Amino acid sequence: MLFIRIINKIGSIYRRLNNRYLFSKVNSNIDTLIIGPDVDSDFLLNHPEKITIGDHVAINGNCYINAEGGVEIMRYCHIGKGLTIFSSNHNYMSDKFIPYDDEIILKPVLIKEFVWIGSNVTIIPGVTVGEGAVIGSGSVVTKDVPNFAVVGGNPARVIKLRDVETFLRLKGECKFK
Repeated sequence: MLFIRIINKIGSIYRRLNNRYLFSKVNSNIDTLIIGPDVDSDFLLNHPEKITIGDHVAINGNCYINAEGGVEIMRYCHIGKGLTIFSSNHNYMSDKFIPYDDEIILKPVLIKEFVWIGSNVTIIPGVTVGEGAVIGSGSVVTKDVPNFAVVGGNPARVIKLRDVETFLRLKGECKFK
């Protein structure tokens, strides 16, 4: 069963709580990792040993995370169903083969604190998603996302900024969810 494989891969103990799986990392600094109720056979972690996940991260199902080049998801991130992250790519600029050669290009992905990622989002290699950013459903993130930005589309572009003053006040008051 995939759920047991996820547990084995991240070396955690777990309990079921309100149709959500709550993970507590045994030998790590992760406080909690919540895997949403939609986790099923389509939840795939490629190179889980290269994934770093911060405290209080919530990830829903149908996700594919290819961490070959490294993926870090910092604390208090909420991730909707259907996220795809790539941290590696083929070398399509090859002068030896088409459509690409055997070289794998590794570029880490960093998702900073307090990020909300909507459903069916794709993040390509080398992207950093800034603190407090919101990524709209269906977006394809091809470039770095600034702190506090609300982005959407394909390719994702900045639509607006969050109210930074309010965000920082709430962060200072430890009003995290």
